[in-house]
Amino acid sequence: MKKCDFSQEAFFQLLARLNADLALAGEEYEKLRARLIYFFELKGCRIPAELGDETINRIARKIEEGYEIEDLFKFSYGVARLVMLEYWSDPNREWEPLDERLSSQEGSRASDEHGLECKKKCLLTLSLEERDLIIKNCTLNKKGKVEVANALGLTMNALRLRVFRIRAKLQGCYKNCIKVREELTS
Repeated sequence: MKKCDFSQEAFFQLLARLNADLALAGEEYEKLRARLIYFFELKGCRIPAELGDETINRIARKIEEGYEIEDLFKFSYGVARLVMLEYWSDPNREWEPLDERLSSQEGSRASDEHGLECKKKCLLTLSLEERDLIIKNCTLNKKGKVEVANALGLTMNALRLRVFRIRAKLQGCYKNCIKVREELTS
């Protein structure tokens, strides 16, 4: 990832866009950063915190350049999608096995003691076909995904929808698991 440099003024302009009150703007900034990190975690990116920061850097740079942003949160997800596409298309990117991704907790929203257990539990609720499809979706390029869709007798849109539903199932399971574990420990 290339690093976007921006001035201190651009950072303050970004904060002002988040909230006129500097203290509340700081809180909004942290919420935005956490949402972006979570977005990259869900997409299976190995360095979600770095990608979230890169996204914020680019947004601040756009603000500094005078780009008109109507809805900062919507805009941030658009920029995040572009950053993610760059990340996935980088030929020098290191690949990470799924087991390592699950055990990696540095910079992760799920770094609490229950996060890893819940991720493993939720993956085990999937059928072998669903797990295989999620893994292939995370690791294959577009051509590989087209081959998977053809092998399953699906269109690309149908494959995307199937993957989306599996991810939604995993996300729901994970949220419920974390909630139950937090209730048990409190």
